[in-house]
Amino acid sequence: MSDKFTNNVRARLYKQGYQGFTKDDYTTAAIAVECDDLDNPTKEQLSQAVDYLKVKSTSQLSVVDEPVEETFFSQVEEEHPELDNSQLTIASREINSITVTSEDKRQIVTAQSSALGFELTEQETLSIAENVDDTFTDYSQFISTVTAAIKNYVDQKFDVIEQSFETNAQDLREHVSNRASRLNQKVNNFSGDIKADMGVIRQNIKSTQFSILARLNAAQ
Repeated sequence: MSDKFTNNVRARLYKQGYQGFTKDDYTTAAIAVECDDLDNPTKEQLSQAVDYLKVKSTSQLSVVDEPVEETFFSQVEEEHPELDNSQLTIASREINSITVTSEDKRQIVTAQSSALGFELTEQETLSIAENVDDTFTDYSQFISTVTAAIKNYVDQKFDVIEQSFETNAQDLREHVSNRASRLNQKVNNFSGDIKADMGVIRQNIKSTQFSILARLNAAQ
């Protein structure tokens, strides 16, 4: 009879495309993650065991066509016919989920960003991966979540650029308005100065004409 540790680790490996591990492999993994109670493993121990066996595997194993839920539930029914509905519900929740590592998330972020048509820096990739959860109901949800995280990051980058454009455009409008106002003031000042100068010139001309006429009249 399989223990809870082995069943859960085997199910998670199945969901990620890994199979063919022996009972000794699972025992070795349990020892490696210091899981003393095989019927009460913690989530962290299960995740560490999955990572341990994935690293230990020498080649990528093929993904089976048969859904892991059906295969595993058949094993559960054969091994635990006494399970009631509430126990099966709990088992279903544990089986219908996958746990991804930080490296898994970074690789998918890189692959998805390339598929979407742009490249991310290493720092950007790490930043996006850190905002992605570790557990999902299935691989499809994992991909969708990563894609949404990338799009959200890109939206934030574009928001910053758009805000910069709007700020710079407003600064430019104010600058042009100020320069136009200064130019108009100078034009007005120049026009006023010209009018004043012309008035003085006309007055000087009149005074000269008056002086000349006065001398002519005196000479007569």
